[in-house]
Amino acid sequence: ACGGTMRGSSGIISSPNFPNEYHNNADCTWTIVAEPGDTISLIFTDFQMEEKYDYLEVEGSEPPTIWLSGMNIPPPVISNKNWLRLHFVTDSNHRYRGFSAHYQG
Repeated sequence: ACGGTMRGSSGIISSPNFPNEYHNNADCTWTIVAEPGDTISLIFTDFQMEEKYDYLEVEGSEPPTIWLSGMNIPPPVISNKNWLRLHFVTDSNHRYRGFSAHYQG
């Protein structure tokens, strides 16, 4: 499954094919929705992407848009609303494991 809406107090989001290599030319969007008034924390447990060319864009936090790429596990992301949007994009070269993250409302 590439993208979709995630509801519930917790769950796991990972790139397509994880822990195997993701596909080239991927374009996936997930929206995590919590109860009104709640915030969401997103904790990465694995992160491996082609620096600059493959990325995960996270919206709904401070700063409003965070671009994540490369080989280091990013710090946790906390939403400032009751939703977070994750947009995963890859180019036509080099494939890595991608990402896996645990979210909690």
